[in-house]
Amino acid sequence: MTDTLVESSAESAFLDLHKKLLEQGRSALAELQVTALSRFEELGFPHSKHEMYTFVNTKGLVATSFSLPDGSASVSEDFVASHIYPDCKDQCLVFIDGVFDRGLSRCEGVNSNLMPLSEADEEVKAYLSETAENENDVFASLSTAFCDEGLVFKVEANTQISGTVQILFVSTGNTAGSVMHTPRIVWQLGKLSEIKVIEKFVGTEGGYFINSVQDWLLAEGAGVSYTQVQMDSIGSWHFSKVRVYLNRNARFHSSNASSGNQLARHHYEVRLKEEGSEIRLNGVSVLDDKEQVHNFVRIHHEAPQCISHQHFKNIVNGHARSSFDGTVIVCQGAQLTSADQLVNNLMLSNDCHANNKPNLMIFADDVKCTHGVTVGQIDEGQWFYLQTRGLSAKAAKELLTRSFAKSIIETIEFPEVVEELNDTLLKKLEARND
Repeated sequence: MTDTLVESSAESAFLDLHKKLLEQGRSALAELQVTALSRFEELGFPHSKHEMYTFVNTKGLVATSFSLPDGSASVSEDFVASHIYPDCKDQCLVFIDGVFDRGLSRCEGVNSNLMPLSEADEEVKAYLSETAENENDVFASLSTAFCDEGLVFKVEANTQISGTVQILFVSTGNTAGSVMHTPRIVWQLGKLSEIKVIEKFVGTEGGYFINSVQDWLLAEGAGVSYTQVQMDSIGSWHFSKVRVYLNRNARFHSSNASSGNQLARHHYEVRLKEEGSEIRLNGVSVLDDKEQVHNFVRIHHEAPQCISHQHFKNIVNGHARSSFDGTVIVCQGAQLTSADQLVNNLMLSNDCHANNKPNLMIFADDVKCTHGVTVGQIDEGQWFYLQTRGLSAKAAKELLTRSFAKSIIETIEFPEVVEELNDTLLKKLEARND
């Protein structure tokens, strides 16, 4: 069967699935769903030469028959508690199979900041409608088309949320077949507001597709520290899109740590709309066997004197695959832009793959922009030196690989996350037999 026939069949299957969704009753977001479904039909599933999916093979995903969550899944309080960071126990929002679960959440400190997406103000509703009509990622359109309800987290002007807010996404899978979950959060930050957020994605078993979309709308001077931890079950798919809009002097500092799964893809779309705004994106992935992590980044410098900084590191072993496809667009008039991209890849086997495509599109003449990529193996000189100092060959190799990843992990400002990643993500780098 050709790729075209597979994609056409998959699109029909999702359209049929959407009809089943409608049969369950009218959603509070029905109009938005219809707009997104129309856009999904326009875009169609990506072919192998699609700009956004140059390095991502979605054939297996689109050929999988998905079902809707039936709401019968249950997750124990002990399981949820085991994935909540100590500093977040009083401010943790829990999503089960893409749906906000107030019963399992602990939101006393931020309850006044929360509202259903269907009850958002007119500004947010207009934004959602516009983004749905102009969506450029077919999977984000698919997510919106199947999203019955979402959450708005609003921070008023001149307000600093104390402590750290954790978002825990738990996917349960389904032994009877694959299930798609579509969580949606809009973060609306007022002038000079601040928040710190940790997000964690976990699963109780495989066989699910979590397809999330989040929007960050930052007013003048707002600040965000945002860390994502992707630890989904191995036999799952994980797609996420994060949109960030930054007004004057707003700043958004983000870190992403990925353990990989059957197929993980992170899409960042950032617009620095007014002077003085700043975006920092760091990412680290540790992959083995046939795990995959793909990062797709588009940063638009639309105003003068803005800063974007990107640093991604991938450790790839076995038959694993990683990719980075990142473009910085400096628009006409965006003078005094400062932008840099750096992607480092450490290859630990002859069968793994790391694809990289950094790109600059500059339409202003007074800018400072750089990009770079490295792909290599363990430094033989350093490896030999450590062995001369008494370490075994395997222990020396582990030390070097751990150090490679730690340089990103230690930029995360949440000590509890750093500690967990040292115990879990880096554990995958334990010395192996040659």
